[in-house]
Amino acid sequence: MPIIFQQQLSAGAKLALWEITESLSYFEQNIAPARPIAHEEVKRRHLAARVALLSLAPHFPIDQLVLSPSGKPQLEGGSLHISFSHTTNFAAAIISPANRVGIDVEGVGERIFRIRHKFLSDLEQEYLQTTAKLETLQETAPAARWLTLCWSAKESLYKWKGEPGVDFIRDLKLKSILPEVSQLLFDTPFQDDPLRVGYKCWDSFVLTWVHA
Repeated sequence: MPIIFQQQLSAGAKLALWEITESLSYFEQNIAPARPIAHEEVKRRHLAARVALLSLAPHFPIDQLVLSPSGKPQLEGGSLHISFSHTTNFAAAIISPANRVGIDVEGVGERIFRIRHKFLSDLEQEYLQTTAKLETLQETAPAARWLTLCWSAKESLYKWKGEPGVDFIRDLKLKSILPEVSQLLFDTPFQDDPLRVGYKCWDSFVLTWVHA
């Protein structure tokens, strides 16, 4: 079982990251997709995320998962909170009995430099460069990792909210970087206190999550 990272969080929440090395047929033997998926690689990642969830909760009724109108996975008639994410080689899942959750895994690449203005304001970019002690936000490996981390954190927050209309710049404002506890803090209109996003970084990808 290629779980490469797993963490127990507060209030009974837990998450897992799965490295996808198996074929599509491996996952199809264990689980059916929640919806018709024509593209085999997308289906493989989709199923891997659900197998990651089963690694956290082996008796979870995965066949009872449905999607809300906004696309957020939820259990019919249940109170568990769930979120999934997947990228080229990895799939992630988070589950909580008490709090809403969001999770995101992203590969680090050069594309992030072209889209940074779509998710970070000028003030956020200035704060990031200063606080992370980056010489530039141009095409360097450290800048790519930090920008991807911020993008992923906002994706996790978007999934946590689970409603359309959330603007990454207007509604999700980077407030603080806390590397000593591997957290990013964001001001949002959704609650008075800043929302905390946990994170873990590898050389070529990042993982972020929120439960609140």
